[in-house]
Amino acid sequence: MSSQNAQDARSVEAMGGEELYFSVEQVARRLQVSARWLADQCREGRVEHVHLARKRKFTPEQVQKLLRDHTIQPAEVEQRRLGGNVRPGV
Repeated sequence: MSSQNAQDARSVEAMGGEELYFSVEQVARRLQVSARWLADQCREGRVEHVHLARKRKFTPEQVQKLLRDHTIQPAEVEQRRLGGNVRPGV
């Protein structure tokens, strides 16, 4: 077993085998971004995460929030969400 797999195995709790948190590297790999970019976002306070024992970790909910927060909506959808009038063809 590789050291990364061993570390991943340690992050799995006995509570139904569900992972309670993911490492920066795991999340970056899943989102297809660099671990450095994700760690920088954490340090700058732009991404919600858990910081324990000098390690940055993510709960599944935080990963979903990261995706929601970085999802771009078309301008018309955003205007309607804000309650503004949308002019066709603009």
